Amino acid sequence: MARSQILHLVDVAGIKKRLELSGTPEETVEEFYRFGTLLFSELQQRGAEVDRKLTNTLGWSIAVLGFLLLDQQSRIGRMGRYGLIGLAVAITLAIACAVAAAIAGKSRMWRAPSEADWFCSEIWDDPKTLKCHHIISMLETHQDQAGKIKIKAEFLRFIEIGLLLTGAAIVCSLIFLSS
Repeated sequence: MARSQILHLVDVAGIKKRLELSGTPEETVEEFYRFGTLLFSELQQRGAEVDRKLTNTLGWSIAVLGFLLLDQQSRIGRMGRYGLIGLAVAITLAIACAVAAAIAGKSRMWRAPSEADWFCSEIWDDPKTLKCHHIISMLETHQDQAGKIKIKAEFLRFIEIGLLLTGAAIVCSLIFLSS
């Protein structure tokens, strides 16, 4: 039975020991390899989706800031105290959302299997051991990237809430335009 999609990491060293046992059936190794490539592909798709959403929230945050900061002179003079408070809250939240989206979406190098992992010369003549080595390399990379995507997704959740609150503050400032 599949567990929820919350991150559940396994012990890489323990998996490596079990894979290195001579009694591990070839079919088991093949299934781990097949499923690992499937998980790796799914992780890349999930990461691309989170990055796309972060880019969208960055764009919306900047657009809201543009709306709030440009050509407001005529409205600010007519706003009452509550309208100005709403405007200040909206601007603050929009700036916070833009900064958080920029930080979370920042491009950075992620761990990836290297050519040295791919063509491990020490085990060149042992296909099963080489495949086990590839499985461990994929597993370590998967864990590293899954952790980073989880952090980005947590940022995204707060940014989305911040944008909703920004919208609410804008509505409040418009309601209190002349209060």
